[in-house]
Amino acid sequence: MSQKPLIVVSGATGAQGGSVANSLLATGNYRVRALTRNPDSDKAKALASKGAEVFKCNLSIREDVKNALSGADIAWIVTNFWDPSIYGKDVNEEERQGKMISDIAKEEGVNWLIYSSIVDSTVESGGKYPDVIQFTGKNHVEQYIRTSGIPNMTFVYLGFYNQNIGANTILIPNENDEVELAISYLEENDQLPMIDVDGDTGPIVAKIIEEGPDKWNGKRVPVAAEFLTMKQIVDILTKVTGKKHKIKTMGDDDIAKLDAYVNNEQMKQMFKFIKEFGVFGKSDELRDISIAKRLHPNIKTFEQYALETFGKAK
Repeated sequence: MSQKPLIVVSGATGAQGGSVANSLLATGNYRVRALTRNPDSDKAKALASKGAEVFKCNLSIREDVKNALSGADIAWIVTNFWDPSIYGKDVNEEERQGKMISDIAKEEGVNWLIYSSIVDSTVESGGKYPDVIQFTGKNHVEQYIRTSGIPNMTFVYLGFYNQNIGANTILIPNENDEVELAISYLEENDQLPMIDVDGDTGPIVAKIIEEGPDKWNGKRVPVAAEFLTMKQIVDILTKVTGKKHKIKTMGDDDIAKLDAYVNNEQMKQMFKFIKEFGVFGKSDELRDISIAKRLHPNIKTFEQYALETFGKAK
């Protein structure tokens, strides 16, 4: 009997990678090599207990990546712009990292590279928003992979994480016993493609892998359950919590009072781009999110997620 295919999963203790690693392990059809910089973390140990080969790897170090991809049939690659070694240090490192991973995947004979990408906001906006490096860097890597000579490649585009709500998109109680969802520039009618990154990324990627590279080579796949307006998002939060939620649209004056994570040109341009062009930009291929529902019929709506996360019993 032939050995099960070996799939390398980067960011295996993070949101996207953790979801992918767990879903692949649950199928029992693959050997999973889970990459992390900290094999002693609880999440890494949990993956090991499910049968993963937990592998210490820093994606910035060529030798680590070479060892990690050795013998792999398929690789799922997500890089993290917000890693301390990139954000606030060298914002071009993510692009360098991704291109190096592509080169090594080609050298090591990886048959199928599945890469977590984002639209090129500079190109999509005709140069209007040139500073959204966390978008453009990833897309530059996608274009590089497309010319790499790796036999098969697929590009997965995540929507706006449900998990952002209440985390980096903050919920602020006000004096009227209401809760304000504070977000830069977006207003009631602006739309976001919503996704439960922890629960639904993995099943979609696992199904793509099950269906095979012949079907998915060269494709871009949007991962989102539904498009919701900001008003729909706060109305759902009102419904599940029993407390009135509303949008607090932050303009430049509001943003100027906030910390450097939000108050910088890069983040401001990101939200301006999303307001004008959407998370998925102008691509019809990416805006057709019905593909995600077909791959994963039980994909979670934001209301289902909100009920579990913010519901009245919480």
